[in-house]
Amino acid sequence: MKTQPLEMSESYHCAGCRKQVVIKACERVTETILDAFGREQLTKKRVLARVHGRCGKSKWQRPPTDEDRALLIRIGKVKPPKSAPNAEIQWGELHRAGYHLGIEKLHHFYTKRNFIAIATLMELVNEFPESVREALRLLVLSYNASHSTLMTRVVLKKGQSDFVLTSAQSGVLYISGLPVEKNIIEGVRRKSKAFIDSFKLLHGSQSRVTVHNVSSEAMPLEAASVDYIFTDPPFGDYIPYAEINQINEIWLGRSTDRSREVIVSPSQAKSVTEYGAMMGSVFKELARVLKPKGVATVVFHSAHSEIWRALALAYTEAGFAVEAANVLDKIQASFKQIVATVSVKGDPLLLLSKRTAKVTTTRSSSEIAAEVIRSLSNGTQLDPQRLYSQFVGRCLELGRNVDIDARTFYELAQAQERRNEGFGVL
Repeated sequence: MKTQPLEMSESYHCAGCRKQVVIKACERVTETILDAFGREQLTKKRVLARVHGRCGKSKWQRPPTDEDRALLIRIGKVKPPKSAPNAEIQWGELHRAGYHLGIEKLHHFYTKRNFIAIATLMELVNEFPESVREALRLLVLSYNASHSTLMTRVVLKKGQSDFVLTSAQSGVLYISGLPVEKNIIEGVRRKSKAFIDSFKLLHGSQSRVTVHNVSSEAMPLEAASVDYIFTDPPFGDYIPYAEINQINEIWLGRSTDRSREVIVSPSQAKSVTEYGAMMGSVFKELARVLKPKGVATVVFHSAHSEIWRALALAYTEAGFAVEAANVLDKIQASFKQIVATVSVKGDPLLLLSKRTAKVTTTRSSSEIAAEVIRSLSNGTQLDPQRLYSQFVGRCLELGRNVDIDARTFYELAQAQERRNEGFGVL
């Protein structure tokens, strides 16, 4: 690693063999340690590399000292609170043999110090009056999954003299090669300010909000009692929510029933067929509670045509049709949208009403794709990811199946862009 500016080297000079070694070709060192509950754990070897701190408003950093190392040894001898969960992680699609080596239980996602800290905070919550316990659990756990585990990381930005401290990646259970141990007590204290400000904003409000923590397949609402629905359903195989949510749910002592999770998941033996059937039952329930002239907005995202067809079948069989479509522009793309080989930029927005869907065009899905690409290629650089979202919306507006995956659509868009360049379009 080089500094001023900070730069991560791709190779290093080995003092042992005196050769230049490519870092990606190196095999990670492993070791067997005793975990937080005294059980042997084979894991990647991690060493304290840098200590960061703050004095007043001034930040500082330094190499670790013998005192720092001695403190870690003392922490290693401390037992976690009796209430700390010694729970197995139920792995599914997100497990990676490389960076999840030795991660078998919840506490393996934490340094021992941070596991003890969270366990202690959750135990202290029970000493408060019952009227505020749930709010305090929400405060602790809203910080926990994003900032307390080994998934917390640093990123390197061009021209910076130091790493930028950030949170865990959303939508995955990724542990980087440079994990960070944050100060949980300070973090929860800072997090509490957002809660305090929110409660101040809402204090004195006469509005009423009712939350039903139930399945969308059976809502405790009267038939034809809802004017408007906004829903953001699971996007097929895009994010395995139950697998990710374990990091918080285990602390609560109650995990998602995966048999009812609406998802495409090989580990759960759920194909697009099962996913579509479960989506269908939800849309039928939405149709039941929605007033005859009510409407529903659906936000959806997929790069796979079969997922879009499953969605369309689910809402049409429930008695819905698309009245209008648009694209939701996000300020920041998700991690999967950034790293995926084929992804979609902007989530299509569908406005549904309770009427029978009809095919309003004789054009095929391929012809609609060509029209969308041509209509938006008049002298501007094409954005295939956004165009695919617009293509999907247009197909569903016209009652046509989405028969083209994002990958095929991108190839069509790139071919059109090459034709534009051949004609000298700037």
